Amino acid sequence: MNNSHQYNPLWNPDWFLSVILDNHIDAMVARYSCLLTLRLDFFYKKDTPRYLHQDHHALERDLRLLMNKMMQKAAIVGYFWVIEWTADHGFHAHAAYWLDGHQTQRSYPFAQQAGEFWKQLTDVAP
Repeated sequence: MNNSHQYNPLWNPDWFLSVILDNHIDAMVARYSCLLTLRLDFFYKKDTPRYLHQDHHALERDLRLLMNKMMQKAAIVGYFWVIEWTADHGFHAHAAYWLDGHQTQRSYPFAQQAGEFWKQLTDVAP
């Protein structure tokens, strides 16, 4: 993570977040000999009640529900996310799931399942 700023010179990495993520990554690599990373973005669809009345607490609640559901899958052994705000998407999350490479070599089915769970959670009124 130390060189991540070289790709976007206008971005200043948060040192505290970097330390937490580095420690998390180190722990996962030490625990599992074969890991796959599945990176996904989660945001609310425009013109939905959740998009129009969003806040980061609601997004965090929805993410926790999603992560709890996904952690029931045997191959998923961990996750992390970062919430940010942009004018295009409002509050949204960049998430990564850790998959045990000894249990699966295919991340796409998990991406599909996460998308379906996210729709079920967010396509209804809060």
